[in-house]
Amino acid sequence: MNIFFSNAYTFTFQKTDFIAVLNFRKNISKQLFFLLVFLFPFFYSAQSQVTFTAEADVKRIVEDQYFSVTFTMTNGSWTQFTPPVWRGFNQVGNPSQRQSSTIINGKGTTSYSIVYNVKAKRPGTYTIGSASAKVNGKLLKTKPLSIEVVKKKDLPPGTVGAGDDFFVQVEPSTTVARIGQQITVDYKLYTKVNIESYDMGEDPEYNGFFAQDIRRFSYRTMQEEIDGEMYATKVFKRVALFPQQAGLLTIEPMNIRLGKSEPGRRKSFFFNEVKYIPYQVDSLNINVIPFPPDSIPPTFSGAVGTYAMKASVNNRNLSTDDAMVITMSIEGNGDLKRIISPTMDLGENFEVYEPRILEETTFEKGGEIYGRKILEYQALPLEPGNYSVQPRFTYYDTDSLDFITLGVNPLDVNVKKGRKKRTANVSENGANKVELLPIKTETTFSEKGKFFFGSPFFWILILLPFLFLGGALVYRQKLIREGSIDFELLKMQRAQKVAVQKLSQAEQFMTTKNSKGFYDEVSRASFGYVCDKLKIPVAELSKANIQDKLQSLNVSQNHIDSFIKIIKTCEMALFAGMDNSAAMQETYDSAKEVIVKIEEELS
Repeated sequence: MNIFFSNAYTFTFQKTDFIAVLNFRKNISKQLFFLLVFLFPFFYSAQSQVTFTAEADVKRIVEDQYFSVTFTMTNGSWTQFTPPVWRGFNQVGNPSQRQSSTIINGKGTTSYSIVYNVKAKRPGTYTIGSASAKVNGKLLKTKPLSIEVVKKKDLPPGTVGAGDDFFVQVEPSTTVARIGQQITVDYKLYTKVNIESYDMGEDPEYNGFFAQDIRRFSYRTMQEEIDGEMYATKVFKRVALFPQQAGLLTIEPMNIRLGKSEPGRRKSFFFNEVKYIPYQVDSLNINVIPFPPDSIPPTFSGAVGTYAMKASVNNRNLSTDDAMVITMSIEGNGDLKRIISPTMDLGENFEVYEPRILEETTFEKGGEIYGRKILEYQALPLEPGNYSVQPRFTYYDTDSLDFITLGVNPLDVNVKKGRKKRTANVSENGANKVELLPIKTETTFSEKGKFFFGSPFFWILILLPFLFLGGALVYRQKLIREGSIDFELLKMQRAQKVAVQKLSQAEQFMTTKNSKGFYDEVSRASFGYVCDKLKIPVAELSKANIQDKLQSLNVSQNHIDSFIKIIKTCEMALFAGMDNSAAMQETYDSAKEVIVKIEEELS
């Protein structure tokens, strides 16, 4: 019986764990210490949840081909294992066993696996039944697996992939999406020969998308049936794309180089010579559809994907002298930077301030990009009483294809009357200090200047600005009715002025080291400028359209490249985070300079 064991232990201690271990070691011998370290993964695993799973490396296979089925016990050890009955398949050889243990951030996992190699006998769809195992006297079973066996056939000429030893496909999670929805795109190799290596060139231009590479996904080699032939498959690159605009968007082809092993030609005694073959992956079209305006609920936050929300209140028993703090945590797989902070409607008995962002981070989870945003709302109770606080968050769910509003159970708050008439101190991100003092009912004025106050000349000066403003509005409406005002021309003339104003706001954010606010304002200023100046509709606003339009107006290529670089820098900073003061100053100076240069060329 061929048995294969592999042990892998990974130890990652938190600071508190490490100090505790050092203190414990002082009181025991060296031999006992190392014995405990060796057994540490098994003590940890006993505290974790036990699972028993089955997995095949194929879903569809050609007759007379081999595949493997793996049964894995996690955080447990079986005393009795019973394999399934292989109906429609033949077991080949004896099974192999594997064992591994890991500790990551104080959480231990131990797994035991048994692997069977089986052969498909004849075409049809077959079910591999459940395997069973006893763990601590309890019987566990795996879920059945369905495998389709197809007949091997001769492929007609011209069939995609037919007869090819290898090919690469780009496979998106969806080809129809909404703005802000995450689309995962896999670049997948299909091969019947030994591919030793691959070299990827530059990433294609993801025009209309924000793109971020996903590092953590399954690199496992699988077997797949394509048109009656079996291929070994492997995903070698995964990208998360977030559409930034509506329309039919195209992902350009990607050039790669594959290293194919040449069995008949040896580079050395141990290695075959590798032949490098250039390959171009096909382009891909994604249809990004907008929401019908009448379908969007007023509470929609702009989030698209799958989300979860939590909320809490710092104090449920307070007085009118105190400030109440509501913390809301939002987590999901959509475009984090497009989320608008939900409005906290607490009624007229609370004064609610603009929320403060405590955390805005992205991370990888389950082969996707996830984001977490934590908001802090500060509210001042104005009147005593019993109130119910129930924060809500509305997003578009890509699974149910509908708008969903998340909420928490009502948080009951009891407000008592305070001792002060109206004084509340709030952190600098909310209200600095609010004081409502008694209103004076008796007011005396000096007799000096009595001849002016209340005189006809006094009232003329008071009313003159309002009369002038009213006359200007009437005249403006008259020009609009006569069609004398060209709003597009007006927007073009004011484009630089508006952009400079937004850059001034960005400079304020840079002074306070507010990275998100800074790059958001620079992005608004840049896109707003070209949108107004070049008359590009918002739905068609993209880096490619901007570049084509500027080139058609004979703007120098250096200025075009600088402008596109600023937009890309803002996109990356808004999603991945960039708080380098020097980088903000350089971006600000470049944006201000290039807008002035482009304005000079277009004037």
